[in-house]
Amino acid sequence: MKPNQAATLWLSTRDQPLRALLRAAFASQDITPLEFPPEDLLAGAARNGRADPPAGSLLLVDLAWAAADARGAAEIVRRARCLPWRPAVLAIAPLARTVWQNENEWARRLTGHDLLARPEDSQRETVSAFLSAAMPFAGSGEPELGRLYTHLRVLVGPARGDSAEATIRRGTGASPAELAAALAAGVKVADRRYRLKKYPECFVGGEAVDWLIGRYRVGRDDAVALGEALRRAGLLHHAVNEQPFRDGEFFYRVAVPGRFDAVPLDAALAFLRQAPGLVADRSWRGADFPQCLVGGEAVAALAAQFRLTRAEATLLGQSLADLGLLRHVADEHPFADDYLFYRIAAPRTPRPAAAAAADRPSLAV
Repeated sequence: MKPNQAATLWLSTRDQPLRALLRAAFASQDITPLEFPPEDLLAGAARNGRADPPAGSLLLVDLAWAAADARGAAEIVRRARCLPWRPAVLAIAPLARTVWQNENEWARRLTGHDLLARPEDSQRETVSAFLSAAMPFAGSGEPELGRLYTHLRVLVGPARGDSAEATIRRGTGASPAELAAALAAGVKVADRRYRLKKYPECFVGGEAVDWLIGRYRVGRDDAVALGEALRRAGLLHHAVNEQPFRDGEFFYRVAVPGRFDAVPLDAALAFLRQAPGLVADRSWRGADFPQCLVGGEAVAALAAQFRLTRAEATLLGQSLADLGLLRHVADEHPFADDYLFYRIAAPRTPRPAAAAAADRPSLAV
């Protein structure tokens, strides 16, 4: 489907707050998104007496539920494109953070379009950006922001603070990527130890707070808020992905876009699958976990293969996990540079959108 071609809009999500937010946002522009339940998408047709949507409809698929499904986001999107009513499909990013270049490339191979950046709660800037990207495909132009903000305030409630980008720009005058680059150059990055365990290439949260105060002349609480905003933007993470940004002896890493997001996700996944000894049978506390890899070993291997820092390799692994291409063996942890076990998704390569639209494979679950 091309932009500005009128279409009926459908939404497939299990996220109730997101559903309410998008309904309010689209309603402000006189567009009513209809619900296409994930269960219907998996079944390949509308169920329980519901009629299939008309041909030429637009389907927004929330990758948060698609990536959490055992089939993975790529398979869910493929099924969406092969529904009998042949919808145009736009995929919503699974997390409210920056969408990386390689994630957009992955999405374009599946749908022909970039990912829609997930709105951050009811933040006006992120919701308006979402509408600006999606509305042309529903046959509309730019959103009317006054009406949008009124609807959000009445139907969803007041925004809870600023978006990550707005927080960073207000406090520093820089973009998230610019702040990440400055922080990476300004703090001491070194191998750290805690309780006999080594954490490579980290900086200390308290030292980063001191640097932010000195660089941007902000108070201590505001400096912590800047670090947390950088984490929300996806450019800073705790060494083992367990903490928000905090002022103290906590270890973090920061990455700058430009290298890790240039690595094609398919190439990273293929490397992890084929690297000698990386995927193996594992055991932990008497339980066996066949054919999985260790998060920390995967980070080291990705860093060596693609010439990345540890922080960059971790973000690359997180992208794979966020899209369901790599998942924790018990679905209990996000991807982390730690002794945690992950399995690689079944080796299905996303087909180009034009080729995917040319056939209609069986959709039986």
